[in-house]
Amino acid sequence: MRYTTIAVFTVSALLAGCSSPARQSGAAGSRETVRLRQPPDKAAACFARNAEEHSSALVAEIHPRGDSFEVIVRVKNGVLYGTGDFRRAGDGSSASIVLMVTTTGRRSDLMDALLEGC
Repeated sequence: MRYTTIAVFTVSALLAGCSSPARQSGAAGSRETVRLRQPPDKAAACFARNAEEHSSALVAEIHPRGDSFEVIVRVKNGVLYGTGDFRRAGDGSSASIVLMVTTTGRRSDLMDALLEGC
């Protein structure tokens, strides 16, 4: 339980770092759409790396989907932590990030940490 709480806070902090967020909340998690500087393949790899570096309890998988990339982040016990769908947008990419976690801190801090440098 303690690791899940830490992982939730970590992913939330990582995802808070991008500009232009559009937020939605609901039973299926919290969704944000952000614009990123890197192309979809590099942005997806950056997001996955940041999630794993944010917490040793997280494992990220990257799945190519034609010209887009999907990232699935899970807690090592198999619980879904969040997903990201990365698509080309101009010179960079647009990402739709869904977090299935809650945090005691600011959600934007988690997003910033997950998307730092992407």
